[in-house]
Amino acid sequence: MPSFMYHAHPFAGPVLMIVVWIVQLLIAFLIYRDAKEQKMLAPVWVILAILPVFGYLVDVLYLIIREVRPSQKTEKPPVSL
Repeated sequence: MPSFMYHAHPFAGPVLMIVVWIVQLLIAFLIYRDAKEQKMLAPVWVILAILPVFGYLVDVLYLIIREVRPSQKTEKPPVSL
């Protein structure tokens, strides 16, 4: 192949891949915390969110389901004296 087709630095591919995975792991962590607070199946959401390419679709799906679903937060009852 002609050399003019390779414009990027040789490390650009692996570095970009690592950055994308770090972002995906960060999003999965935030989903885990929120899903646990919402009393949803947090481990399942994290596993689905970590999957390459499909994970970003799951992230959007989680946001939609989270907004449509009524909140399941458990609030502590007031402490009586």
